[in-house]
Amino acid sequence: MWLSFQGFCLVLLLCLMSLRDVEAQFPRACTTPEVLQTRMCCPLWNGSPCGFSSGRGVCAPHPARDLPKPVDYRVNWPRVFYDSVCTCWGNYDGFDCGQCLPGWRGPQCLQRYHVERKEITDLTDSERETFLSNLHQAKQSPSSRYMILTSNDTTVDGNYAFHNTSVYDLYVWMHYYSAKSYAGSESNAAHRGPAFLFWHRMFLLFIEREIRELTGNQDFYIPYWDWTRTNHCNICTNKYFGGVGQDGRIDSASLFRKWKTICPFQESLGIICIHTDASAPAYLIRNPGKDPIYNTLPTTGDVEDTMATPLFDTPPFDKTSRNSFRNKLEGFEMPDDSRHLNASMHNLVHRYLNGTMSLVPTAANDPIFMLHHSFIDKLLERWLQDHGEATYPDSDQVPPAQRAQAYMAPFLPLRTNNYYWGRDTNSLGYSYREHSLPRSGAGHNVTRHAEEFLKEPSAGGVQWQWPVLGVFSVVLLCVSVGAAIKCKGKRQQTQDAPTEEKESEFDYRSNSLYAVWAKERNGTIDKSSSTHVASCGAHPHDAAPRSLSEGRGDGVDSAVNVEIDL
Repeated sequence: MWLSFQGFCLVLLLCLMSLRDVEAQFPRACTTPEVLQTRMCCPLWNGSPCGFSSGRGVCAPHPARDLPKPVDYRVNWPRVFYDSVCTCWGNYDGFDCGQCLPGWRGPQCLQRYHVERKEITDLTDSERETFLSNLHQAKQSPSSRYMILTSNDTTVDGNYAFHNTSVYDLYVWMHYYSAKSYAGSESNAAHRGPAFLFWHRMFLLFIEREIRELTGNQDFYIPYWDWTRTNHCNICTNKYFGGVGQDGRIDSASLFRKWKTICPFQESLGIICIHTDASAPAYLIRNPGKDPIYNTLPTTGDVEDTMATPLFDTPPFDKTSRNSFRNKLEGFEMPDDSRHLNASMHNLVHRYLNGTMSLVPTAANDPIFMLHHSFIDKLLERWLQDHGEATYPDSDQVPPAQRAQAYMAPFLPLRTNNYYWGRDTNSLGYSYREHSLPRSGAGHNVTRHAEEFLKEPSAGGVQWQWPVLGVFSVVLLCVSVGAAIKCKGKRQQTQDAPTEEKESEFDYRSNSLYAVWAKERNGTIDKSSSTHVASCGAHPHDAAPRSLSEGRGDGVDSAVNVEIDL
């Protein structure tokens, strides 16, 4: 019994963590008419269901099968589809128990495995090129083990169909499926509630492993993007994820230019990933900073304010929660300052990019999504390290799909929402390496009223474009002095920081998505632009990798059909 329970927990984790074993929801072997009729998703591994004869797991019923039939068949996952699924034992994982849990590898899953996620701008040229190439391969390669579901009404039993997809689009679909509000409700499986951060942690582990399986690159990992270190999208260049033109399209010199989106955003609540509007954007769109309401990125001050919140979440455990770390990090609880923000932290970054990333159904189509959420996850880990006494909310006020013992949808094997609580990133096979350059004083918000100073050199020659290949000892010296003026004379370097591509100037109203958002917004447009500045003298960051780190996740506001609530 104990082994069975342990294996059950293990199985849950894989869905998100295992790239091969967890599809966006449905293993190909579990989509046949025979399996759907028997309601048993227990694929064979090495000749027996769930690898039972090899001591890997067992086909077992799950508690959700006894829950009431929901109005929306996505609720109480996987109640509507399967009564029995694989429960894996030991370090085994996967929908068929054919994989290892995150952090383990080897034929018997007994070898520890660990990677360090770096900040994206810290990658070497070779690391960056390999990372981007692996993403592109995932976008182009069909998934041989998984299928995705489409439906034009999730309240009607059997009203769905399964389709082939690529490895990357499988990942996109998973987020889409979980982000759509359930029929008759504003809640969903992965946002606006306590599960937000842990669902996305599992989600990142899933795509990491999927891409490792596809490419054979066992060292693949998702870097994080620390958006507090810049006052603009410094990775919206052809060196990284593509520069943008006046129409919001990715520059033709970037390999992301031809990436097409799946699952359009202009849909009614009951529809899952069916194109109902021919005008839906087919390609990635970005207009960073061009929306006058969301024209700034979060700052280190915003981060520290969020990290200082003592309670993980508070009643009513949704987007109206106050003094909640989760809700502040998600971005619904805004700081009370002169910027008069309409979104903060996680949500603000989505809105700032002003395009594909800004709408829930399409957000994961943009590869910047995964780097953004990697940083959110880093912040989560840091908070958990500092609040060992915190617990996952156990209350009937929590939306049903996000209660502690509810299963994360749409993952197989099953994982409860509180499964990852108490499991730090080291135990899951990864950690975060701090940025190679120490942060200046308080990031780009120390004096937001001096943006010009950040963007252009002063008369004395102070430059806030940090040199990429600066000597570390000089940086430490500058930090110890702690004065921006003194840094001026100390930085003698042979290589200047690469200048970022300047965003093209154009009327934000030319973006077709703007009209959609404008209709859903309440309130007036705040055209006041916030400014950013970094200071030269800064506190040094720990150069050694930390076991737990900083990173945060997903949210937005408005319960409209296109759901621009991230």
